[in-house]
Amino acid sequence: MTPVDLLEEARPRIADGSLAAFRVQLDRIAGCTRPIRISGRSLHVDLRTGEIRPFFESATQPDGTILIPCGNRRASVCPSCSWTYAGDAWQIVHTGLAGGRGIPEAVIDHPGLFVTVTAPSFGPVHTRNAKHGQDARTCHRLKGFCPHGKPRGCWAVHDAKDDPQLGQALCLDCYDYLGAVIWNAIAARLFKRTVDLCYRRLAHIVGVPLTSGIRKDGSRRVGIRELLRISYVKVAEMQARSLIHFHGILRLDGFSPIPGDYPPPPDWATGKLLARAWRWAVEQVSEPCPTPAAAGLAAARWGEQHHERHLTVAGGVELDDTTTVIPDGPLSARAVGNYLAKYVTKGVTDSGVLDQPIRTSDDLRLVLPLLTGHQAAMVRTAWYLGGPVLPLPGQPARALAELRLRQNAHQFGFRGHWLTKSRVYSLTFGACRTERREWQRTHDAKGNPRTPLDAWGRPLEADTGDEVLTIGEWRFEGAGYRLSGDAQLAAMAADLARSRREAARADRAAA
Repeated sequence: MTPVDLLEEARPRIADGSLAAFRVQLDRIAGCTRPIRISGRSLHVDLRTGEIRPFFESATQPDGTILIPCGNRRASVCPSCSWTYAGDAWQIVHTGLAGGRGIPEAVIDHPGLFVTVTAPSFGPVHTRNAKHGQDARTCHRLKGFCPHGKPRGCWAVHDAKDDPQLGQALCLDCYDYLGAVIWNAIAARLFKRTVDLCYRRLAHIVGVPLTSGIRKDGSRRVGIRELLRISYVKVAEMQARSLIHFHGILRLDGFSPIPGDYPPPPDWATGKLLARAWRWAVEQVSEPCPTPAAAGLAAARWGEQHHERHLTVAGGVELDDTTTVIPDGPLSARAVGNYLAKYVTKGVTDSGVLDQPIRTSDDLRLVLPLLTGHQAAMVRTAWYLGGPVLPLPGQPARALAELRLRQNAHQFGFRGHWLTKSRVYSLTFGACRTERREWQRTHDAKGNPRTPLDAWGRPLEADTGDEVLTIGEWRFEGAGYRLSGDAQLAAMAADLARSRREAARADRAAA
């Protein structure tokens, strides 16, 4: 956009004199693509005297509203908010490995693993057929035709990683879409069961009971869960074949009933022991699931490809945004944080077509033509399985209804969160948001410290809730920008925010 065009877009704001104040709001939300507009006011109540005074009114702002960032995690929806979300995800992952932000640095010495688990095969798909970073090879060297008259193999070499054929089924009629959709819905539950089975294997290897209790002679039996704790965080990634797989971090801690306490594990609890138990659990675990008549799936299991890498404090293999194959050798905490954070902002498809839930049949008819044949079959199957046409032969309707497949058809049936963690792994997204709000409250737009004041001009500390009560009266006014030119100004603010972030990152790297 030329300066003349930008001036023309900003003309309404210049005419009413609100451009400067509006730019301040845009900088505060970093040029969010689709912010929430609210109006109202907040009041301060002096609890000692009962006096009430207005503290802030949106009527003093442009259009009588204030802008709240949308908070969407998908980069295809809002690049600015997704960058914030990825930063919070990085903090969650990294602090669980290296400490900081309220997590003791002693966790650095705890044994850790970086693990990857994948989905099984539900039919042949186009693939690069490359292993351990090697060059792509022939897709499928099979001769003949399937029962539907399609070639069983593909003798092409899909060298480009963005080849549109990658992940697509060789035959849509042969592929087990019922089983694939149900597996996506069960995947998060399967991961939790794998962690539980890992505890069982550790108990078996060490020779201690799984649970604590009282023996017949009156002595106390100490179980494995009172000796150590497996803390974990996992990030989901949608593969090109429309199936979920997980990257995760496992950390061994000692047991402690005290919240916020991270004792070291026993000396015998090593990273090699954890890797041994985890590999066994991944290969043996199964999760019962509904079995539609056409799906050869009685219990969900992991695929044959799974990886475990040891973590180290420093000197490990580094990963960047272009890394697609995890190299051999121990990985550093920073590298793993960078690698996982990039996945939480990705959508189900690169095009962004499935960034929103499919709520009606009309939505479904509009979306399907924009997808590949394989993706459309996954969405259509999830919509069908979650619909009122159930039950299927031999299956109670409730078993499939609990999976909420229709509500998650836009995610190919996957109904879990894209980043989840155990309770005590590290800090939470809520803690990150609280810390960010506190920083904004105590700093001005240029990042200089300031002392916030209450409605009486007195210093307003974070712990003055017993003296001053804040009451808010807010109304939803809409989503997105009211004027077309506002969106262009927001795009410019987003570019400036991105430039400042990149400059700050370069300064930190040079320090």
